[in-house]
Amino acid sequence: MDQGKLLKKPAGYAVLGTMGFLFFFCCLTGRDLAAEGNILWTGAYLVRTLGLSLAAGAALGGLVCVLFYRMAGSGGAALEAGAASGKRWGGWLWARASGRSPGRKALGGLVVLFLAWLPGFLAYYPAICAYDMPIQTGQLMAGIYIDHHPIAHTLLLKGAVLLGENVFGNINAGIGCYALVQMAFLASSFAFGIWCLCRRRTRRIWLVLVALSGMLYPFHHYMSISVTKDTIFTAFFILQVMSLLELILGQEEWGEFPRGRLWGIYFFSTVGMILFRNNGKYAFAVFLVLNLAAFLFGRKRRAVWGRLFLLSAAAFLAGSAALSGIYRAVGGQQGDRREMLSLPIQQLARVMVYHGGVDVLPEDDGTMEEKDKNLVDDFILNQAYRNYRPDFTDPVKSNVNTSVVRYRAGEFLSAYLGLFAQYPGDYVNAALAVNAGYLYPGDVTHAFVNAQEGQAAGGGYAQTRWDEGTLEEWGIHKDSRWPGLYAVMEEWADGNKYLDLPVLKYLFVPGVWVWLYLLLLGWLLLNRRFSRCLPLGIIFGYFLTLLLGPTVQLRYIYPMMAVFPFFLPAAWPMRRTGALEDKGKQAGGQNDR
Repeated sequence: MDQGKLLKKPAGYAVLGTMGFLFFFCCLTGRDLAAEGNILWTGAYLVRTLGLSLAAGAALGGLVCVLFYRMAGSGGAALEAGAASGKRWGGWLWARASGRSPGRKALGGLVVLFLAWLPGFLAYYPAICAYDMPIQTGQLMAGIYIDHHPIAHTLLLKGAVLLGENVFGNINAGIGCYALVQMAFLASSFAFGIWCLCRRRTRRIWLVLVALSGMLYPFHHYMSISVTKDTIFTAFFILQVMSLLELILGQEEWGEFPRGRLWGIYFFSTVGMILFRNNGKYAFAVFLVLNLAAFLFGRKRRAVWGRLFLLSAAAFLAGSAALSGIYRAVGGQQGDRREMLSLPIQQLARVMVYHGGVDVLPEDDGTMEEKDKNLVDDFILNQAYRNYRPDFTDPVKSNVNTSVVRYRAGEFLSAYLGLFAQYPGDYVNAALAVNAGYLYPGDVTHAFVNAQEGQAAGGGYAQTRWDEGTLEEWGIHKDSRWPGLYAVMEEWADGNKYLDLPVLKYLFVPGVWVWLYLLLLGWLLLNRRFSRCLPLGIIFGYFLTLLLGPTVQLRYIYPMMAVFPFFLPAAWPMRRTGALEDKGKQAGGQNDR
């Protein structure tokens, strides 16, 4: 490859070195918090931590940068050779599994994935009714819809309940039908990702590996049958990110965006993303800002980015309008916005137990001013800050009086910023501790957030615990059709067995995914493939909303886990040439133009 087409080496080293610094900083602070429970941000500690992070980060970033430049300079020859070595058996398996056209391969992938996940459905029949499902079911039974949980998803549950009551005479059967439809929808989004890779002419061995990961990755088996908004959101997330990437790659090849179904899929999935997670619109807003910046400063393709911005803005407005319309149609009630205050809640609670003189910790120095303590007492009721858990906001959050923020905003903001100026280290510690699972690959606290003492099994990272008493009152109960498999899957999930896997455990822990995406971002920047970075705006926008959330959970990080196997080979192709050099031979490509 022409080296002149790559980012200048000083800029490349700066980009990868910065990522290396952030990686080691999160690892060092995550390790220290896990070992000590608290970090004293003294001058000596800052110098040591920042120095080690800079040195190790520069070394790692430099090593990765050299590797990337060599790979780019050779046109990916090493990767091509590795892919070619598996072409024969990979091509044989894939061709016989699903035919040779992109459409047939995608359809074959859908069927294979659905069948692969079906045993889990039989084991947990009618579904895994964990997470927020009991709360949402209570809302629909009472006919009261609160938008703290997406009303669109609550209405889906209502449809399942009505189907069970009126068609099968059994609500359990209705929930089972819901789980099957959800499985099919998630498998369809995976199949769309496979279709996109086929259009990119991705090597067959990589298609096989992507399909095998979908079939064998254990969390797909649990999440595909978990009655939670996050699974539906994940399917929309995959459709949205991959359709956007396909639009951009098509524009690079043909000089204009493909038309037709890709526009529709992108628009439809954006609306769905907004409807099925309350933070979906905020994640997409980050992308809109980046898209607008591309339009304002990308002079060579200003018309292209302008058209994409108009389409994206229209989808955003349509999703917001649909959200508002559903809310009005069912007479929805506004939920408490305390979820958005998760990080400030953690920070104020930590300051109270370390400096409020409340006698919870021996380290409490009692240096807080009385007026600040009074405001915190008004904000966190019943001295719930005594229940402070570094990894989980809910023990404190459930006792928060949000009217203090709403009606005494000036006073609250003044106290919040004043305490930050006085105790910056505690604010940083609170943020790092609650997000350790997302930032530190060595973290294990994420696996035990739901494993509370005195509660039933099923509180592992892949949560399977039901509120059985409440759900049984509504006719929803466990009725496993494969008890032996249920016992095996339950033991694996509840025991967090993935943590026992040497090396392979890093395919499961949440703390690796942002770094994998950052590596991909570094590769794209180094190769000056700036337009391919745009879909990462949605992914990083979503990740930023997670950092402001209440804790680390599988269902929150799952969308990033699920889309990565499709996004990586599409954005970082094994071939240096375009996917559709001969447009006349690609009827599907012509239909999308």
